[in-house]
Amino acid sequence: MRIRHGGRTRTRIKNMVEKIKNEISDGKNIFRFLTAGVVVSLGLYVYLVSSTVINAVERQKAEKSIIALEGSVEKLETAYSNLKRGVTVDLARSKGFTGISSATFITRKSLGKVLSLNNEI
Repeated sequence: MRIRHGGRTRTRIKNMVEKIKNEISDGKNIFRFLTAGVVVSLGLYVYLVSSTVINAVERQKAEKSIIALEGSVEKLETAYSNLKRGVTVDLARSKGFTGISSATFITRKSLGKVLSLNNEI
């Protein structure tokens, strides 16, 4: 004796097949999303590491440049100090400088009065 289930079995099988297809499609989408995330993360990692290395190299170059400039500044300060010690009253007189008998100071209007309208301050 044979039991007939009719079209219900077929639709049930079709529904199950559709569910499996949807789950496989969802799995593919998840895999794609995760793969894209890994690729973006790796790209960001490579960028940040290379940026760090480049900045370290530039800092070392800057430090070497600073050391060289400090050396030249030291030489210039030494030369200035030697020249400053060589300036004497006798040298100034030989170059035409004379002493001051009385000091005269120049004054000017304060900045507030110059900038105000009609000198209202």
